[in-house]
Amino acid sequence: MRVLLFGVDGLTFDIVNPYMERGLLPNFQRLRDGGTQGVLKSLVLPMTPPAWMSIATGLSPAKHGVYDFWEYEKTENNLQGQIVTHRKGGKAIWNILSDWGKRVLVANVPLTYPPEPVNGIMLSGYMAPDMKSGVTYPADFKDELLAAIPDYKIDIDPSISAAEKGDVFVETLDVTRTRTQMFRLMLTKPWDFLFITYVGADRIQHLRWDEIMAFHPLAVEYYQKLDEALGLALDALEKDDLLMLVSDHGFRGIHHRFYLQEYLHRQGLQRMRNTSARQRAERVYRVKKTVRKIVWGLKLQGIAHAIRRQFRSKGLMETKQEAQPVRLPDLDWANTKAWIPGYSGAIAGYANVFLDDSMTEEQIEEMVAAIREIRNPATGQPLALEIHREDTLGTGEFAPRERHLIVLAGEDITIINKLGYTSLWESVGGSMGIHHPDGVLYLYGAGVKQGETIAPTHVYDVVPTILSFMNIPLPDELEGKIINEAFERPLSQHTNAESNSVVRRKLRKLATQNT
Repeated sequence: MRVLLFGVDGLTFDIVNPYMERGLLPNFQRLRDGGTQGVLKSLVLPMTPPAWMSIATGLSPAKHGVYDFWEYEKTENNLQGQIVTHRKGGKAIWNILSDWGKRVLVANVPLTYPPEPVNGIMLSGYMAPDMKSGVTYPADFKDELLAAIPDYKIDIDPSISAAEKGDVFVETLDVTRTRTQMFRLMLTKPWDFLFITYVGADRIQHLRWDEIMAFHPLAVEYYQKLDEALGLALDALEKDDLLMLVSDHGFRGIHHRFYLQEYLHRQGLQRMRNTSARQRAERVYRVKKTVRKIVWGLKLQGIAHAIRRQFRSKGLMETKQEAQPVRLPDLDWANTKAWIPGYSGAIAGYANVFLDDSMTEEQIEEMVAAIREIRNPATGQPLALEIHREDTLGTGEFAPRERHLIVLAGEDITIINKLGYTSLWESVGGSMGIHHPDGVLYLYGAGVKQGETIAPTHVYDVVPTILSFMNIPLPDELEGKIINEAFERPLSQHTNAESNSVVRRKLRKLATQNT
């Protein structure tokens, strides 16, 4: 009984289903018709780092310690940010299976740098530096990989994913080509559990949503390359194996932005350290708004974008050097009560508002009530679909020390944390692709129902389902459930107590053999 876990960052049924209807994805269709599908719910923070770590561990962020691309430390006079490349706690499924003597192959899973010692091979994924670093376990696998695929890359150039230069379609296709070559190499190795992740869907969906929905030829080519890789996974299965395809979150296109950080500033909940910097930001915003209005009115967006790319390629404009650079608001922390530290929520339709200890619960309730009243003047839709407190992030060793408000944006809206904008609302010319909590789940293989659609499950449910399928006892701390509705017969659930009993029997047997 082997399991192949095929991850696709940001995959959504909103794209897969229309592409299947056109007959463009035969292996996805094979997966759908011969297996079970359903929505895989992401976390309240539908972001790559925490969601993939919850898929890998079956634990909430409070237990694995990952909430974002960064973690923050606030002092009396400053806010410091540090990049996150690995979870802080909790056993991942590859650790559990390694402990049970299973052979594991883990390839390109985000936040696996530095790589962990496993009973098999690990190749670090997104947030690892580059192939010059120590990104494999064992270390000599990197030599084997580069000998077979000299141009292998972990991810696309950050400046391309930021739309600063190049063509995200072309670059993503190139990286996907080498990813599938790597997958072929991995499939030549012995394995009981293989976990590979493709991230290209997320990269192109952020920048080219409308073109993807219009079946742009390069978009079609990408999803067909993904379908080809899925075909390799399907063909690798033996009769007793299971394939699970999962995404960490879904996607949607939006047309409106709300500047919540600016709103907090106007409500007197924060103060900038340098008032002249705010005045400068306001002047820059007014100029940008005027230029944008002219460019959009004359339908010159493509020309303006091409000019910016030319400037960046010649070094006349700064380009993004890191995958997720730390960006912190320049605030007077002694006089700030609520703030949004990072920009990641803008790509995922939420804001994680940090609250100072000086705020009373009554003040927080008033703030929540005020945010609930905010509506998009263009559509009448409320800004906030849901508002949560910090307890929704779970309980555990790494639960947030400070209080939080998590604001999930409503229909056709995302939330921006920049300051200095004279207008709180802004409409974008075309669709901006952002994350959505509804991800994708397919199961296919031994004992799986065929042609079924099940009720939504959760990212926490992946680990318990795989362990149960492989007859491995479930650790007590897991927060999900077995996805039994996808199987013809319910999977057996072994407890830790049974696990300890099995271990004792094995030890007694070994002791008897050695006497």
